[in-house]
Amino acid sequence: MTLKNKFPFFLIFLFSSISLFAQSYDYLGVIKLNDSSFISYRLTFDKVNDSIRGYSLTDYTGKHETKSNIKGYYDKKNNRLTFSEYDIVYTKSPVVQKDFCFVHFEGKVRNLDRTGAFSGEFKGKYADGSKCLDGEILLNDQGKIAERLAKLDRKIQRTGRIADSVKQKVSVGRVLDTISRNIIAKNENLNIYTRDQKIKLVIYDAGKEDGDQVNLFIDGKPVLENYTVLHAKKYLEVPLSKAQTVIRVEAVSEGSSAPNTVRLEVEDTRNFVRTITNLKQGEKAQMTIVKK
Repeated sequence: MTLKNKFPFFLIFLFSSISLFAQSYDYLGVIKLNDSSFISYRLTFDKVNDSIRGYSLTDYTGKHETKSNIKGYYDKKNNRLTFSEYDIVYTKSPVVQKDFCFVHFEGKVRNLDRTGAFSGEFKGKYADGSKCLDGEILLNDQGKIAERLAKLDRKIQRTGRIADSVKQKVSVGRVLDTISRNIIAKNENLNIYTRDQKIKLVIYDAGKEDGDQVNLFIDGKPVLENYTVLHAKKYLEVPLSKAQTVIRVEAVSEGSSAPNTVRLEVEDTRNFVRTITNLKQGEKAQMTIVKK
């Protein structure tokens, strides 16, 4: 067999090996603090051999949503899962990074590749290692949640007891898609952390082009004025000469389909953050790029 003939078989073997050793997991649920309060929580990671890397979302879709990187390992022999939050990617909370309480989890998870849920106690620690709030994690596999929602949605859409106008409003199959969009609402601020000297900012319309117009300001200076957002992505390089750089979006018009929804993406050498605005005419939202 020639090298030319062997090459496709090599690719098949390579991709098969990757699929065997790299697996993705996505869980959704809550963390329960010792004071009995509950906070929504999402955990997403890839497992390569025994190592895991990914991110968590605390207060998922809430006013203080915070995305943190995680790392850890899974001991299959002893059904032991260990992970720690160690770095903030972004947050809607005004709390400064050194005051964040990071989750450190170690617990028994029976067969990670098959289980649809797991729970256990966690320790809370500040970035310097000192103790903060402890609690409990309760999570379910998001794929299974989506399956349950889809089944419920089909039942609702098939029943004759509910009016069609109501069915359109309660299409629960779209719930997970809606809550995963990372919306920046009116007067909200999203703090994005970076170690870089510059970031790449991308602005575009991820849905139907309906004539949404925005003004974009960086540290109060206009960069885009009366800009009509298109499917074609607009790329901007933003130098970070200060400890904090404020990027503000103002809705000039809502186009033919309200509200003003503009996709914004921020990328540095380590992280990628995707958001979307949800503004009426004249309303504003902003991101603050914070240098670590």
